[in-house]
Amino acid sequence: MDFNQQIQLNYDGLSTSDKEMVQYIKKNREEVISLSIVDLGERLLSSKSTVLRLVQKLGFRGYSDFKYSLEQSLHDTFIAPSDLTGELKQEILKTFQYAEQTNFQPLLDKLKTASTVLIYATGFSQNNYSKEFSNDLVLSGRPNYLVSGESNFRLVAQNLTPKDLVIVTSLGGNTNHIRQIVTTLNYNEVPICSVTKFKKSFLSEHATFQLYYETTELPPKEVVPMESMVGLNIILSILGRKYKEYILFDE
Repeated sequence: MDFNQQIQLNYDGLSTSDKEMVQYIKKNREEVISLSIVDLGERLLSSKSTVLRLVQKLGFRGYSDFKYSLEQSLHDTFIAPSDLTGELKQEILKTFQYAEQTNFQPLLDKLKTASTVLIYATGFSQNNYSKEFSNDLVLSGRPNYLVSGESNFRLVAQNLTPKDLVIVTSLGGNTNHIRQIVTTLNYNEVPICSVTKFKKSFLSEHATFQLYYETTELPPKEVVPMESMVGLNIILSILGRKYKEYILFDE
């Protein structure tokens, strides 16, 4: 598990004291990887059991798993602030690393058996990348419908059932519009696959299946904050190719 990705996914759900401990760990990584769980508990003015609960809240199986991931994070290539190409490379690599640790099988099973597959893109970039993904599925023999725009989705969503699948491509997954959509789909028991950046959101927490991708901020950050969403294209391309493999080789 990638240490930074696990922090991004679970940080908002931590208590204030948990967040303070995480900040200490982030600032003292080299020291922490040499400490036992008891020693770390003492540094955090806490106990062994509290440290164990914290690493489990962060999604790690245990303290050894946590320390290994923390040590690996020290070896991440340093990217200079102006090295946009380097940031792009890391964005792609980290999305691939996440995909390699993800079990796609339940989602692939549902993707194959769903009566209708609806891909809902929540923005301009999402729509562009989702269009390529939609084409990939068609070429693999999986019919689907790509929808963008709130009103269009509402019209189509009225007839969806638990036999269908909705794939929602989003950035943050927390807008009021997404909350309304998810609430309606959940009420009708329609399976959802969320595709969002690495962070827990209303969409991901209420989805049947979750996929994540890495993002990076683009300059100038002081003017209009923007995030690169190349990772979305990568994770959708991976899903499309895994579905093709599933159809061609796993049946």
